[in-house]
Amino acid sequence: MLGFFSSLLFKSGLSFAPEDGKGTASSAYGGLGMALGNNGFNVIGALFLSQFRLGFIVFGIFTFAGVLIATLIVHEPSNLDETSTKKKEKFSLKNVKLIFPSWQIGATTT
Repeated sequence: MLGFFSSLLFKSGLSFAPEDGKGTASSAYGGLGMALGNNGFNVIGALFLSQFRLGFIVFGIFTFAGVLIATLIVHEPSNLDETSTKKKEKFSLKNVKLIFPSWQIGATTT
C-alpha cells in the first residue's frame, strides 16, 4: 500500500522537475531515497529496540521535520480566483444505487 502512494507522490513530484533533470531526479529518488528509507532507517530503528520510547520520540522528530521540509518545498499556486464552469450535479438516491451492484441472477448492469 505504501508503494502505491509513494509512486503517486513520486510521479507528481517528478513533473515539477525540468525536462533535462528528470533522469537525475528519478535516480536520486530511487537510489538515495529508497536506499535510505528502506535500509538505512531499519538500521536506525534497530538501535532503539531496547529503548522504544526514545525511538518513538526520534521517529516523531523525523516525521515533524519531514512534514516541515515538504511544506516548504511544495509551492502550489493559489486557485481562489478561479471560477468553475462545470455545473454541479444534484444528489439523488438513484446515483447512490449505481455504486452497488445488482444482486439479481442473470441481471446485467447498464
